[in-house]
Amino acid sequence: MLTAVWISTLCFACGYSTPAFTQGDALETPARPTELAEHSLVLDITRTGDRLFAVGERGHIIWTDNLNSLSWEQSAVPVRTTLTSCFFADSNIGWAVGHDGVVLKTEDGGLTWRTRLNGFEANRLIEQHATDLQEQAEQALSDAAPEEESALQETLEAMEYAAQDASSFLEEGASRPFLDVWFQNEQEGFVIGAFGLILRTIDGGESWISWLDRLENPYSLHLNSIRKVGQALYITAEAGALFRSADNGQTWQRLDSPYDGSLFGILGSGGGRLITFGLRGHAFQSLDNGDSWTEIETGTSSSLFGGTLLPDGTAVLVGTQGVTVFIDRNGHVGEIRQADNRLPLSQVISLETELLTVGLGGIQAQPLTHDQ
Repeated sequence: MLTAVWISTLCFACGYSTPAFTQGDALETPARPTELAEHSLVLDITRTGDRLFAVGERGHIIWTDNLNSLSWEQSAVPVRTTLTSCFFADSNIGWAVGHDGVVLKTEDGGLTWRTRLNGFEANRLIEQHATDLQEQAEQALSDAAPEEESALQETLEAMEYAAQDASSFLEEGASRPFLDVWFQNEQEGFVIGAFGLILRTIDGGESWISWLDRLENPYSLHLNSIRKVGQALYITAEAGALFRSADNGQTWQRLDSPYDGSLFGILGSGGGRLITFGLRGHAFQSLDNGDSWTEIETGTSSSLFGGTLLPDGTAVLVGTQGVTVFIDRNGHVGEIRQADNRLPLSQVISLETELLTVGLGGIQAQPLTHDQ
């Protein structure tokens, strides 16, 4: 199912690397304090109030509340596995997810973190949920009228596939990474990841529910990002899959996609405007909340992993080869930059006078405009 190009791209996007520890060791060994964390692989950066947080390899979570000097502190983290994404529900409650199916939570503004889920636990609850769905599908088929049998047989086959998949991962161990996290409030949220991983909590991570049957994703495509834009929640995925929810994730609609390659992210400002982006420089703009799309001529073949929206509506996208692409509100590229080191970039955030990018070379600043 995976092409060689997709694998090489995901190796960076998810921070895949040769593990220094077994799964169990990485989940039980605290991250080591190091002054090099801001210069090592960093995969995501976010802002909550006046504080910035960044996450990356070896369980590194670093933060700063000095936006002028950007001197970074390292948080106490109970795992040494690569972290791929972070999200704050408010100034105190935050989440980070990553390899080995780890989900971390902070309740003190990011100073300390504790594990709320790992891949072994996730596999068990997903396997149980998939088995329950298969049994329900078998019962529905046995009780069905003749005219209903064809559709129910397809449902059963999909549930059998999901159950077999879940059983295989249960045997394999904590091998699937979570790739993104989003919370509606302190209690309700989602974590998503590789091979169709999607879990929901309604009690702040005390318990988790498999949501695999809520998405039209019969082939367990990788779910790469989840973001709320306006009143809708969106998921971008492998093979161009796009999903939209109008009720904060209770139900999902699969959208017609403009592309059959992987989409790594989506951003927008409400009012119907969205930009989604992914492999080989492909990006698309919608002005109707994702019902239709127009391709953006990005001027690059570099895969695009992350992005942010500036106050004037300009979208800034970053990706492989150190590329940064500026797209105006009309969907036209105004500028393309390339870092001198050409190291891949995974995410970008805007401050008042500069951009901060993160990636294989750590955290780097660049001006908002060439005039600076």
